[in-house]
Parts: sequence; C-alpha cells; structure tokens
Amino acid sequence: MRSIGNALLDTVKHLNIVRNLPKYFDEEEQRLAVQSVIIGVVVWAIVYSLKTSVHWMFETILHFVEEGPSPWLLFIPLLLGSLVVAWLARVRPSTLYYRDKDDHIHELNDVEGDGLERAISLYYTSEPSFEQALTGREGVEVRWELPTFSLAIRKFLATLATMGTGGSGGLEASVTLIGESVSAGLFKPRHLADNSPYQPKFFGRFWNWWYADKTDHLQTAQLSGIAAAVSVLLGTPFAAAFFASEVMYRYRPVIEKLVYALISAMVAFFLNDLVTEGHPVPFKTELIFVPPSTLHYFAILLVLGICVSLVSQYFRRLRVSFEHGFHERQPDIWRRHLLGAFVTGSVALIVHYVTQYFQLTDHGLEMVLGPGETIVNMAFAGELTVTVALMALVAKMVATLATITSGGSAGLLVPTLFFGTMVASALANVFDYEPMVLIVPAMVASLVSIANVPLAAILFAVEAFGSVYMVPALFMMVIGTILAHEQTIYRTQRETYESRQILPGVSVRHLSIPASWTNQTLIDIDFRRHFDLNVIGLVEYRTNEGRPRMRLGTASSTVLEEGDTLVVLGRDEKLAELEAFLEAEYAKKEPREGKEPTEQSGS
Repeated sequence: MRSIGNALLDTVKHLNIVRNLPKYFDEEEQRLAVQSVIIGVVVWAIVYSLKTSVHWMFETILHFVEEGPSPWLLFIPLLLGSLVVAWLARVRPSTLYYRDKDDHIHELNDVEGDGLERAISLYYTSEPSFEQALTGREGVEVRWELPTFSLAIRKFLATLATMGTGGSGGLEASVTLIGESVSAGLFKPRHLADNSPYQPKFFGRFWNWWYADKTDHLQTAQLSGIAAAVSVLLGTPFAAAFFASEVMYRYRPVIEKLVYALISAMVAFFLNDLVTEGHPVPFKTELIFVPPSTLHYFAILLVLGICVSLVSQYFRRLRVSFEHGFHERQPDIWRRHLLGAFVTGSVALIVHYVTQYFQLTDHGLEMVLGPGETIVNMAFAGELTVTVALMALVAKMVATLATITSGGSAGLLVPTLFFGTMVASALANVFDYEPMVLIVPAMVASLVSIANVPLAAILFAVEAFGSVYMVPALFMMVIGTILAHEQTIYRTQRETYESRQILPGVSVRHLSIPASWTNQTLIDIDFRRHFDLNVIGLVEYRTNEGRPRMRLGTASSTVLEEGDTLVVLGRDEKLAELEAFLEAEYAKKEPREGKEPTEQSGS
C-alpha cells in the first residue's frame, strides 16, 4: 500500500511539468513564435488586399475592353500602368546588384521586374562577410539602411499598376518582396521607441524583447514574411515554407528557420481560408482524377519532362535576349516601360484576332494578359486544343518576358506553372489522357526545371491535388533535376561565397594556392606587382594546433603551405586574370601526379 501511495504522490508531483512548461519553451523560441504569428497576420492582410485588388481591377478592365468598341483600347491601361511603374521606380530608388554566370555585374532597381530576385539580395544583406567589414557596415543595420515599409508600398502600387492593367506575369514574386520588406520593417529601429514617455515602464521593455539584433533573427523574420506571402496566393502553407527556404538556401534548407516560416505560412493560410469560399488554391478543379500507374503513363511523363525541360532552356535564353534588347538598346526608363507595354498589348491583339478568325476560343486576350489562371483552369477542364495550348505557350512566354524585362512589376512563378500546363494540355490531346493527370506532374517539372525548387514542387502537388500525385511528382522531380542541373530563373542565387561584390566591379575571392607557391612568401612571389591585387587574409590549412585558422591582414613574410587559401581583394578583371593563372598552375601539377606511379614502378 505504501508503494502505491508513493507512486500516486510521484504522479501528482510530476504533473508540475505542465506548470513549468514555459521553462521548456525558452524566451527566444517564444519571441520567434510570436513574431512569426504577427508577421503572418500583417503579411496576409497586405497580400490578400493586393490579390483582391489586382483581380478586381484586371477583370474590370478586361470586361471594358471586350465589351468596348475595339480591343485596341487595351493599350490605354497598359501604357498608363507602365508609366506609373516607371515613375515609382524613380521615387526613392535603391539599387541592388547581381553577378551573372559570365562574371558581369548588373544593377537591379528595387521596384522593377521580378520581386523575388530583389528579396533574395535583401535577405543576404545582413549576413556577416568580408565585404561588409571592409566597407565599415555589418549586421542587421545593413538591411535597415535600405527601404522596408516604403519599398513594400511602392512594390504594392507597382504590381497593381502592372498586373491590374493587364501586364503578363504572376503575383507570387512581387509579394515575396513585399513580405520580406514588411517583416524586416517590423523590426527596424524607430525613433518612436526612443522618445516614448512609456519607454521605461512598458514600451522599452517590449521593444528590447521584440527587437531583432542578430542576423539570424532578422533572416528568420524575412523567411517567415516570404512564406506567408506565398501561402496567401497558393493556399499551400507547407509548400510555401519550403519554397521560401529552397529559394534562399538552394541545397541547404535550414530546418530551424523553416519551422517559423511554416508558422507564418499557416497563420496566413487559415486567415485566407476564413475569407475565401472553399480551398484557397488558385486553380479550380471540380474532380481529382487518380493518375494511372502503368508503364505507358510513366513513359508519357518521361516525354513530358523532356519537353518541359526544353521549354525551360529556351525560356532562359529568350530572357537574356529580351533583357539585352530592353536595357542595352533602350536605356531610357520611360521609353523602356512604354515599349514593354506596347509589345505585350500587340501580342495580345494578335492572339485575339487569330483565335477569333479561326474560331478557336473566346478567351484570346486572357491567353496573354494577366496571370493566366483562367486559361490554366480551362486546361484542367479539357477545353484547350493542341493549337490553342501551343499558341498560349508561345504568346504568354513573349508577353511575360516583355512585361518583366522592360521593368514591369510581376513575377515568373505562375507563368512557370502556366508553361508546364500548356505543354501537358497539348500532350493530353495527343495521347488522349485526362488533362489533370499530366498537368499536375508538368507543374512539378516546371517548378524544378525553371525555378529549381524540387521539394516545394512536390509539396505543392500533394497539398493542392492530393497524395495520389506523390509518385508522379517524385518521378518528374528526378527528371527535372537531372535535366535542369543548377539552372534557375532567379539570377541572384548564382552568387557564392567565393565571389561576392563589394562595389560594382570590385570583389573578394577565396583562392587556393598552387603547389608552385609552397614554402614561398608573398614577397618571394612579388604578388602585388605581378597581379595588382591585395591579399587581405589567409586561411591556413594547418596551424601549430592542427586546426585551420583565419588570419586577416596577413604579413607578406608569412610562408605559404599547400592547402592554404588566400583572401584576395581587387578589380574583377584582375581577379579573373589571377584565376586563369592559377588554373594553369593547377593543370601543370596533374601530369606530374599522373607520372609518379610509373616512375616508382620503374625504380
């Protein structure tokens, strides 16, 4: 009896774990969770307002054009919208930079074009690096030197002006920049906090608790804002959180940040669900068709994956041509935006008259203008012929690139889904398949081949269309990953830690020393005179303790060892010359290494 009583007492005593639960959920986790919820609510309110406004405005203008005396009237809103975006791009602009695969530096206006590229650049501004240390800027203050709420407002208005008036593209990329800017702005230090009379009692304590003083905390908030924004539009919170993580980290998803991004995405999803009838997925499907599991079906998926990959490669090359045409040949911002709107409107008119003349469809303008969700829904319903699907694919590709590369505020994510859908719709007609069983895998292939977000692509298919599409989605992910390699439409992802700019044309590189420099010093090599570059650091392969060590401002008399890494600062053209020299030095070593076994065997 005594043992039973002791057991009961222990049971009651251990119930104190409920009372002590806050101790297991530490203060930092509490703060991050609360921040994620608040970010989700604020971002949802802004993005939902933008989505509703864009759809209402676009449908109103489209109805006016279709019911008006002439479809040529569509040029009026398109041209006016382009002028508004050009004006917004000149209001308190901030310039971001990215380096292309040919090592050329390009400028990005913060309002123009694909907002996700800007969001990626802004995400990494607060990350510690040699570049920030050299320019005297470091930490979260670097991000707050750039616009936050003002950028979100300007991007909101620019997207409304572009998409609401008929510009071709998607909303997702634009809202990611809005989500990033809003979440960063929520933690930006304000003078109100310093001047508040209630600061000692309440406001100051709250701000000290709320304030993001570390890069990791700020990036968690930024990732949460991006995930919440995408969740509002796609209605798939898990895919939205993974999309945000994959876009920022490519092959290095960070699970800790992913958790808080998922909290924001789910908050935005539930709020969206409260005000939206039915499941808030952008595409309407009355029935979910179960895909077959035959070899014939998977053989068609293989063909589909190859076709989507070819489309993605063509799209990337076409984008480079359009950017060169708009930015190099038309540097004036006003004429560039007007020209982009004119090209978009001209493509829409051509498609409208062709489809009317041959009686192909009554939705010729919607095949080109706007986000294209109506045409995707028609594809799901099996209402598109092979001719219409291929015409929509080509026309949408040209119009979207004209809108975005000229500076219009729109994104490439929904057009990515649109391209895959059109390819699948054409093949569904050819092979006599239910369109959905090919469209859903094609969407996965598009997201992998063009946007390079494989995990988010699979989760989107499963969340939006059910677990029955898991195997086809996995199959298409493998095909897309093999064919796409590391290609991506988001150019700001291409930069790596070995090559980051400090100023346009000035960079820092991490370069391994060749064997020919072993046991020599920088003085022996005469590094400064030969290469016209500055060595600002040395990563020693081995130290006296047997561990790698970083030295800043290394002495010219330091003896170099094989495996050491030099941190070099200088002009890009000089760095390129040094890299070419080192590659030649590395190549000299390989033949010698290959001959050693023969020489040893001969002896």
